[in-house]
Amino acid sequence: MLRSLARPILFVALAALTTTACSDNTLSQLAAASTTTPTTQTDTFVGTLSKNGAFTHIFTISTLGAVTVSVVSLSPSSTQLVGLSLGVWNGSACSTSPQTGGSANDTATTGSSITLNATAAGNLCARLYDVGYITTPVLYTMQITHP
Repeated sequence: MLRSLARPILFVALAALTTTACSDNTLSQLAAASTTTPTTQTDTFVGTLSKNGAFTHIFTISTLGAVTVSVVSLSPSSTQLVGLSLGVWNGSACSTSPQTGGSANDTATTGSSITLNATAAGNLCARLYDVGYITTPVLYTMQITHP
């Protein structure tokens, strides 16, 4: 008789321990942690772009997320056509090929932007360049927003 009571008690005790060990508190904490939004940084670059000129701005990201480069202003004409690209810094150049995830716009003006999703931490680059339309120096302001 004692043996027949011991089995159900053992089963109930084992079930209680298993249920406690499988609490979903860890899943809730992980879910909450994964939905946090990384803090974004905004870098602003100002310069003068001349005929046949180009400027490459290198920056580092440590977390994944959206990266946006924008032409904030061009002066004396906000409609001046320039090239704008966003890519991966390979140590000597800004690689904007689709194979590296980069992108370029050869008809950018004030207000133009490129947004890409960074899938790995590392060194990225934004480039502003003359595509053949600059005849007099152009003052520019470019912003990069990144995680």
